[in-house]
Amino acid sequence: MTAFLDAKQWLRGLIRAILKPRPRVSLVEWVNANVRVPEESGGPFPGPLRTGRFPLLEGIFDLAQRRGVHYLTLCASARVGKTLISICFALYWIAEKFGHVVWLEPSGVSAKKFVRTELEAFLRQCPPVWALAIVTRTAWTTLWKTFRGKILRLIASGAEADLHGFNAELFIGNELDRCRRSIERDAASYDKVEARTILFEDTRLILLNSTPGDGGELSPIWLKFLAGSQHWPYLPCPHCTAARARKRRKGTRKPIPVFTPPAPADCAPGWSRLSYDPDLAGWQRLTFTSQKKLVPFDARLRAFPADTPREKWREETTGRFKFDQFAIMGTRPRIDDPTQTEAVRVGWDLDAVHRGTTYECAHCKQPIEWIDLKWMLPRYRLVAHHPHAPADRISVHLWAALSPFMRWGTIAKEFLEAKGNLGALIKWTNMTCGLPFTRARTAIKEDDLDRVIARTPVRYVRGQIPMEAEELSMTVDCQGEQFWFCIRAWGILWDHPEQPAWSALVDWGEAVSWNQILELCGLLADRTGRLRRFKFGASGGERQYMVTRGLVDSGFEAETNKKVYEFCLANAEVFTPYKGGDQSKTRGNTIRLTPIMDDAIDLCWAWSDYFAADLYYSCVRDGVNGVGDAVQWWLPADLDKDYRTQLCAERQVEENQRLVWKAFGDNHLGDCEKMQRVLSGTIEEMLDEIRAERAAGAAKKEA
Repeated sequence: MTAFLDAKQWLRGLIRAILKPRPRVSLVEWVNANVRVPEESGGPFPGPLRTGRFPLLEGIFDLAQRRGVHYLTLCASARVGKTLISICFALYWIAEKFGHVVWLEPSGVSAKKFVRTELEAFLRQCPPVWALAIVTRTAWTTLWKTFRGKILRLIASGAEADLHGFNAELFIGNELDRCRRSIERDAASYDKVEARTILFEDTRLILLNSTPGDGGELSPIWLKFLAGSQHWPYLPCPHCTAARARKRRKGTRKPIPVFTPPAPADCAPGWSRLSYDPDLAGWQRLTFTSQKKLVPFDARLRAFPADTPREKWREETTGRFKFDQFAIMGTRPRIDDPTQTEAVRVGWDLDAVHRGTTYECAHCKQPIEWIDLKWMLPRYRLVAHHPHAPADRISVHLWAALSPFMRWGTIAKEFLEAKGNLGALIKWTNMTCGLPFTRARTAIKEDDLDRVIARTPVRYVRGQIPMEAEELSMTVDCQGEQFWFCIRAWGILWDHPEQPAWSALVDWGEAVSWNQILELCGLLADRTGRLRRFKFGASGGERQYMVTRGLVDSGFEAETNKKVYEFCLANAEVFTPYKGGDQSKTRGNTIRLTPIMDDAIDLCWAWSDYFAADLYYSCVRDGVNGVGDAVQWWLPADLDKDYRTQLCAERQVEENQRLVWKAFGDNHLGDCEKMQRVLSGTIEEMLDEIRAERAAGAAKKEA
């Protein structure tokens, strides 16, 4: 038995010595060693490809090689290397992998042009790929390239039937937004081609790249990007880094150890080796204008625990391109006092903008020069904004400001020249910023709702009243056989009584009958004989509330089928019928009351777009009203999908050169919240009376 085991061990050692496994080469190393940029491509640096010239490419390659990744989406502006990345993957796959490769182009003309001007030269100048090529009249055609053991096929959008019987392990969709999309009776081109990779479920890679095109936020590449990990490049600020280094070295007599970058295997995917320098600070993603967004990591880019709720994420404020100093100023008479003048911008010094545009750091506010980008880029970190995305879906955004070949002044000058020209502005947004252009000027997003939850001073959940209230209001939207409702509590911040009233959403959802509406607001007992009451305070000292004011939507459908007017007449002490319309219905006012039902009740007409804008700007986005006072509009921490979806369904669009609010999906709860804003004025008047009464009582007591 011992002799048998010894022989077994000897045989294993012999096999290991003879059959050595092929060393695994990283994609970055392979590309730098084997890929050459041909002169035919028209790039600025023909010859051997060096990813160090644009280090972000290395981060993308590292992310794509992470175990279990099967989808890579590149949403990018023009001329930042997205097609070059795709070509590198195709070359690597042919030389190192097993299965076939299929490449999708928007049209047959673009496919042939791409092969003749770019791809063919890349194939011929890559030694390990060209060594496998089978160049014969039948095996090597314009759209069909045969290699030993695999095939590279190029297919035009709309010609997917030519792939009958063909399976692929790598699918590359080039310029996805220009490919044919799904129609009523047929799937999109990229969906059909992707189906050809199903047999390689564990090893396949679907690489999609594109500059966003028409469709706005429904752009296919943008939707694919949002469905993935949403990796954005983050770069350190040279000024913040220098300040941190000085602070770290100040007051110490011990020598500071020289920074040694870790080995590539010890780096997180998508993080450069140089980004581990402990002195680096001021991490930020570059944006043209300053933006605010909730992100799932701290200022040092350390991810929060996976179970951290969105409202607990950090609010990130980005920097901006700075060129205000190059404005050409003039004067004009003041409107309120024509004898005085005021400064006004009359134009821009575009040459100075091109030469001197800088980037204002989001942290230290110091200007960063474009030349500093050469120091910043090798210290990149690609950071995911969507921690709950499927692990196999990586998506990355790149735009022109990150390219070492595009001056920031060029981007700023192009923007200023595009102002006032819708076509040029669309081109700048898509081709330079790599973002979808939408005529929707404003829209509520889920991030906005999460910021409202984060700034709500009292954390509470559905069904709770967070503070002692003065009144509860209910608004109802009738739709078909359904009722949708919102209930809000209103009160005074007695620590700051001069501030507007606070308003907290305490309940919302669907109802199926008028009786259920009455039960929900506490005016009618349920089957058990109980009246619903909202409570605040501890048991024994609690206060109980019921709805005392409300509006019910009385649109045409609601009026004819739901008998809204009869319901409001029977419950006139609480409910008033409501209709939304434009200014012609309100006669130039925001609200107009019209007697109906033989003057028994009033119909409340409201300027719908005005209150939609008030809800968006004052309550959700800014949290302040037109005079700068904080609007205490609160949301509970447990918002459900219905509320989030319906609040985000309405957006502002341009129609006939006017901005109007349109719904893109169900927005019943959004209508309910608009009606709550209609009630806010009368509720504030009632609360003013309470403030005055308490102030008078306090003065009388003091006297």
